[in-house]
Amino acid sequence: NTSGASISQIITRDSRNRPEYPTDGSKMNLTSTLAGSFLGGNHNYIKNSFEINNFSSISEKTVISQIFKIGNLSYINNSNNANSIVPISARYFMGGSGMSYGEMLRGYRENSIGPYLTGPTGGNLMLKYSLEFRMLFSSDPTVYGFLFADMGNIWSDYDVVKLTDLKRSAGIGFRLYMPMLGVLGYDIGYGFDSTIIDDGKAHGWEHLFIFGMPMN
Repeated sequence: NTSGASISQIITRDSRNRPEYPTDGSKMNLTSTLAGSFLGGNHNYIKNSFEINNFSSISEKTVISQIFKIGNLSYINNSNNANSIVPISARYFMGGSGMSYGEMLRGYRENSIGPYLTGPTGGNLMLKYSLEFRMLFSSDPTVYGFLFADMGNIWSDYDVVKLTDLKRSAGIGFRLYMPMLGVLGYDIGYGFDSTIIDDGKAHGWEHLFIFGMPMN
Protein backbone atom coordinates (compact mmCIF):
# COMPACT_ATOMS: atom_id res chain seq x y z
CA ASN A 1 0.00 0.00 0.00
CA THR A 2 1.14 3.53 -0.80
CA SER A 3 -0.16 6.98 -0.09
CA GLY A 4 0.61 10.37 -1.53
CA ALA A 5 0.02 14.07 -1.16
CA SER A 6 0.09 16.45 -4.09
CA ILE A 7 -0.52 20.07 -4.98
CA SER A 8 -1.68 21.29 -8.40
CA GLN A 9 -2.12 24.58 -10.20
CA ILE A 10 -4.03 25.32 -13.42
CA ILE A 11 -3.38 28.50 -15.40
CA THR A 12 -6.03 29.19 -18.06
CA ARG A 13 -6.46 31.85 -20.70
CA ASP A 14 -9.77 31.79 -22.62
CA SER A 15 -10.49 34.26 -25.44
CA ARG A 16 -13.22 32.25 -27.21
CA ASN A 17 -16.19 34.33 -28.32
CA ARG A 18 -18.65 31.69 -27.01
CA PRO A 19 -18.20 28.29 -25.33
CA GLU A 20 -20.82 26.17 -27.15
CA TYR A 21 -19.62 26.79 -30.73
CA PRO A 22 -16.54 29.05 -30.81
CA THR A 23 -15.82 30.75 -34.11
CA ASP A 24 -12.89 32.87 -32.95
CA GLY A 25 -10.27 32.96 -30.22
CA SER A 26 -8.42 30.27 -28.31
CA LYS A 27 -8.20 28.49 -24.98
CA MET A 28 -4.91 27.64 -23.28
CA ASN A 29 -4.30 25.51 -20.20
CA LEU A 30 -1.09 24.91 -18.26
CA THR A 31 -1.46 22.30 -15.53
CA SER A 32 1.31 21.46 -13.06
CA THR A 33 1.26 18.86 -10.27
CA LEU A 34 3.88 18.21 -7.60
CA ALA A 35 3.52 15.03 -5.55
CA GLY A 36 5.65 13.85 -2.66
CA SER A 37 8.99 15.53 -1.94
CA PHE A 38 8.44 17.88 1.03
CA LEU A 39 4.71 17.07 0.95
CA GLY A 40 5.34 13.53 2.22
CA GLY A 41 3.93 10.20 1.11
CA ASN A 42 5.23 7.54 -1.27
CA HIS A 43 4.26 9.24 -4.54
CA ASN A 44 7.13 11.35 -5.85
CA TYR A 45 6.78 13.07 -9.22
CA ILE A 46 6.22 16.34 -11.04
CA LYS A 47 3.81 16.48 -13.99
CA ASN A 48 3.29 19.33 -16.48
CA SER A 49 0.76 19.49 -19.32
CA PHE A 50 0.16 22.30 -21.81
CA GLU A 51 -2.80 22.50 -24.19
CA ILE A 52 -3.92 25.12 -26.72
CA ASN A 53 -7.20 24.96 -28.65
CA ASN A 54 -7.45 27.53 -31.45
CA PHE A 55 -10.54 28.46 -33.49
CA SER A 56 -10.73 30.26 -36.84
CA SER A 57 -13.88 30.79 -38.91
CA ILE A 58 -14.20 30.25 -42.65
CA SER A 59 -17.78 31.49 -42.76
CA GLU A 60 -20.56 32.17 -40.26
CA LYS A 61 -21.23 28.45 -39.74
CA THR A 62 -17.95 26.75 -40.68
CA VAL A 63 -14.99 26.71 -38.28
CA ILE A 64 -11.56 25.11 -38.10
CA SER A 65 -10.57 23.87 -34.63
CA GLN A 66 -7.00 22.84 -33.79
CA ILE A 67 -5.75 21.26 -30.56
CA PHE A 68 -2.09 20.85 -29.65
CA LYS A 69 -1.18 19.20 -26.36
CA ILE A 70 2.09 18.08 -24.80
CA GLY A 71 2.88 16.58 -21.42
CA ASN A 72 5.81 15.43 -19.31
CA LEU A 73 6.00 13.45 -16.07
CA SER A 74 9.29 13.15 -14.15
CA TYR A 75 10.15 10.97 -11.18
CA ILE A 76 11.54 12.76 -8.14
CA ASN A 77 14.21 10.71 -6.40
CA ASN A 78 13.47 10.50 -2.69
CA SER A 79 16.38 8.75 -0.99
CA ASN A 80 14.54 8.88 2.34
CA ASN A 81 11.72 6.65 1.09
CA ALA A 82 12.51 3.14 -0.17
CA ASN A 83 8.92 2.70 -1.38
CA SER A 84 8.94 5.85 -3.51
CA ILE A 85 6.91 5.35 -6.73
CA VAL A 86 4.97 7.08 -9.49
CA PRO A 87 1.40 5.68 -9.33
CA ILE A 88 -0.07 4.38 -12.59
CA SER A 89 -2.99 6.79 -12.18
CA ALA A 90 -0.59 9.72 -12.66
CA ARG A 91 0.82 8.52 -16.00
CA TYR A 92 -0.44 9.44 -19.47
CA PHE A 93 -2.83 7.22 -21.39
CA MET A 94 -4.27 7.70 -24.88
CA GLY A 95 -6.86 6.21 -27.20
CA GLY A 96 -10.62 6.19 -27.68
CA SER A 97 -12.82 8.82 -26.10
CA GLY A 98 -10.49 9.52 -23.17
CA MET A 99 -13.50 9.62 -20.88
CA SER A 100 -11.97 7.38 -18.22
CA TYR A 101 -8.62 9.06 -17.46
CA GLY A 102 -6.76 9.19 -20.77
CA GLU A 103 -6.34 11.48 -23.76
CA MET A 104 -8.83 11.25 -26.62
CA LEU A 105 -7.47 9.80 -29.87
CA ARG A 106 -10.32 8.66 -32.06
CA GLY A 107 -9.98 5.60 -34.30
CA TYR A 108 -8.34 3.48 -31.58
CA ARG A 109 -9.50 1.54 -28.53
CA GLU A 110 -9.58 3.07 -25.08
CA ASN A 111 -6.07 3.53 -23.62
CA SER A 112 -4.54 1.25 -26.28
CA ILE A 113 -1.77 3.67 -27.33
CA GLY A 114 1.53 3.79 -25.48
CA PRO A 115 3.52 1.41 -23.26
CA TYR A 116 1.75 -1.94 -22.97
CA LEU A 117 2.54 -5.18 -21.12
CA THR A 118 -0.39 -7.44 -20.25
CA GLY A 119 -2.38 -4.20 -20.31
CA PRO A 120 -1.75 -0.48 -20.73
CA THR A 121 0.86 0.78 -18.26
CA GLY A 122 0.85 4.47 -19.13
CA GLY A 123 3.76 6.67 -20.17
CA ASN A 124 5.71 9.73 -19.08
CA LEU A 125 5.65 11.75 -22.32
CA MET A 126 2.62 12.71 -24.38
CA LEU A 127 2.10 14.52 -27.69
CA LYS A 128 -1.20 15.08 -29.48
CA TYR A 129 -2.58 17.14 -32.38
CA SER A 130 -6.18 17.27 -33.54
CA LEU A 131 -7.79 19.10 -36.47
CA GLU A 132 -11.54 19.49 -36.98
CA PHE A 133 -13.52 21.10 -39.81
CA ARG A 134 -16.86 21.97 -38.18
CA MET A 135 -20.25 22.83 -39.68
CA LEU A 136 -23.04 24.31 -37.54
CA PHE A 137 -26.49 22.79 -38.12
CA SER A 138 -28.43 24.51 -35.32
CA SER A 139 -27.64 27.22 -32.79
CA ASP A 140 -30.53 26.51 -30.38
CA PRO A 141 -29.80 23.88 -29.28
CA THR A 142 -26.22 23.82 -30.53
CA VAL A 143 -25.76 20.96 -33.01
CA TYR A 144 -22.78 20.62 -35.33
CA GLY A 145 -20.97 18.00 -37.37
CA PHE A 146 -17.31 17.75 -38.31
CA LEU A 147 -14.55 15.99 -40.17
CA PHE A 148 -11.52 15.26 -38.00
CA ALA A 149 -7.90 14.14 -38.18
CA ASP A 150 -6.02 13.11 -35.03
CA MET A 151 -2.47 12.04 -34.30
CA GLY A 152 -0.52 11.42 -31.14
CA ASN A 153 1.39 8.97 -29.00
CA ILE A 154 2.61 8.18 -25.48
CA TRP A 155 6.20 7.25 -24.65
CA SER A 156 7.98 5.95 -21.57
CA ASP A 157 11.05 8.23 -21.91
CA TYR A 158 12.87 10.61 -24.23
CA ASP A 159 15.22 7.95 -25.61
CA VAL A 160 12.31 6.10 -27.27
CA VAL A 161 10.50 9.15 -28.67
CA LYS A 162 9.92 8.94 -32.44
CA LEU A 163 7.89 11.71 -34.05
CA THR A 164 7.50 9.43 -37.08
CA ASP A 165 5.63 6.96 -34.85
CA LEU A 166 2.56 9.10 -34.21
CA LYS A 167 -0.70 7.16 -34.38
CA ARG A 168 -2.97 8.73 -37.00
CA SER A 169 -6.71 8.62 -37.57
CA ALA A 170 -9.50 10.40 -39.45
CA GLY A 171 -13.26 10.31 -39.47
CA ILE A 172 -16.54 12.14 -38.90
CA GLY A 173 -18.67 13.00 -35.89
CA PHE A 174 -21.33 15.26 -34.43
CA ARG A 175 -22.01 17.06 -31.15
CA LEU A 176 -25.25 18.13 -29.47
CA TYR A 177 -25.00 20.59 -26.58
CA MET A 178 -27.86 20.51 -24.04
CA PRO A 179 -27.60 23.02 -21.17
CA MET A 180 -28.88 20.58 -18.52
CA LEU A 181 -27.16 17.46 -19.86
CA GLY A 182 -23.85 18.66 -21.25
CA VAL A 183 -22.52 17.25 -24.51
CA LEU A 184 -23.85 14.28 -26.47
CA GLY A 185 -21.80 13.04 -29.38
CA TYR A 186 -20.95 10.22 -31.74
CA ASP A 187 -17.69 9.76 -33.68
CA ILE A 188 -16.57 7.14 -36.16
CA GLY A 189 -12.86 7.08 -36.91
CA TYR A 190 -10.38 4.96 -38.84
CA GLY A 191 -7.00 4.24 -37.26
CA PHE A 192 -4.32 4.13 -39.97
CA ASP A 193 -1.59 2.69 -37.74
CA SER A 194 -1.21 -0.41 -35.60
CA THR A 195 -1.00 -0.69 -31.84
CA ILE A 196 0.40 -3.60 -29.87
CA ILE A 197 -2.97 -5.37 -30.06
CA ASP A 198 -3.22 -5.10 -33.88
CA ASP A 199 -0.43 -7.50 -34.95
CA GLY A 200 1.18 -5.02 -37.35
CA LYS A 201 -2.01 -4.15 -39.24
CA ALA A 202 -3.91 -0.88 -39.45
CA HIS A 203 -6.29 -0.72 -36.52
CA GLY A 204 -9.37 0.06 -38.62
CA TRP A 205 -12.72 1.50 -37.58
CA GLU A 206 -13.81 2.47 -34.09
CA HIS A 207 -17.11 3.97 -32.91
CA LEU A 208 -17.21 6.37 -29.96
CA PHE A 209 -20.12 7.71 -27.92
CA ILE A 210 -19.51 10.94 -26.02
CA PHE A 211 -21.59 11.98 -23.03
CA GLY A 212 -21.18 14.78 -20.52
CA MET A 213 -17.74 15.97 -21.65
CA PRO A 214 -16.97 19.70 -21.73
CA MET A 215 -17.04 21.50 -25.05
CA ASN A 216 -13.66 21.97 -26.79
